[in-house]
Amino acid sequence: KQGVVALKRIVSTPGPNPWDPPTETPQTWPLSAAVKRLHQRYENGVLIVETGDMVTFAVPSVVPMLTDTLIIDGVERVITNLTPIPPAGTVVAYKAWCAA
Repeated sequence: KQGVVALKRIVSTPGPNPWDPPTETPQTWPLSAAVKRLHQRYENGVLIVETGDMVTFAVPSVVPMLTDTLIIDGVERVITNLTPIPPAGTVVAYKAWCAA
C-alpha cells in the first residue's frame, strides 16, 4: 500500500420528474494499491512508449470501469487501460494505467 489511492465514479440519479435533469454525485472507494511510474510497456506485442503510472490494486467493493477515475495522493487521473488479474477466473487484483 503506497500513498492514498481511491476509485472515483460519477453516479447519475434521475430527477423526480421526466423533464428534470439528472443529479450527478461523485462516489469514491478507498483502494489498497501500489503505484509504479512507467516510461514504456509492451501491450499486445507492441512497444508503447509513454510516461504514466501503473496502479495495481486489490479488488474493491465495486467492479471498476474504464470510465472511472483514480485519485492518487489527491490528484484525479484518467484511466487509459484497465486489466483484471487473472484475465479469466476469479479476479484477485486489477492493473490500471494512467497517463501522466
